[in-house]
Amino acid sequence: MPDDIITISAGAPASDLQPGVYEVTLVDISEPRTIYPQTGINAGKEVQLRDWTFALEDGTEVTGSASVASSPKSKTYAWLTALLGGTPPEVGQSYPKSQLIGREALATIEIDKGGWAKIANLSARPKARAAQPAPAPVAQPAAAPAGLVVAQPVAADDPLPF
Repeated sequence: MPDDIITISAGAPASDLQPGVYEVTLVDISEPRTIYPQTGINAGKEVQLRDWTFALEDGTEVTGSASVASSPKSKTYAWLTALLGGTPPEVGQSYPKSQLIGREALATIEIDKGGWAKIANLSARPKARAAQPAPAPVAQPAAAPAGLVVAQPVAADDPLPF
């Protein structure tokens, strides 16, 4: 394509991905990049983001961005908590990328107005349930001792003796 021609694209690539909750695996975290938002509370300010790429079970990748901020109120902290099985990270703890890649979580995915998949929420996978104990066997009634009269059930149409 020559450099002097601009072709307008359709926007987001066609995707069969539907909004919903998916099991995902973290496959990459990018190096920080700097943006300058035009709107919102950070308009005009320098903001550093990392792109987190997750793979669905079928191999489809979905990328979400999170600020490099990692305080307990940040998206990065929430995502780390999800990737750590629901256990919040300790303040001051560091996590090399190699310890995070391959971890699994549940992602709530939405499709934005432009048709792009967006990670709306990331949560921990449920812990495996402990095996339920087998039900206790039903005890059989013991035989009546000799000489003891055992009452027998009365049919509904039998006249009562009193």
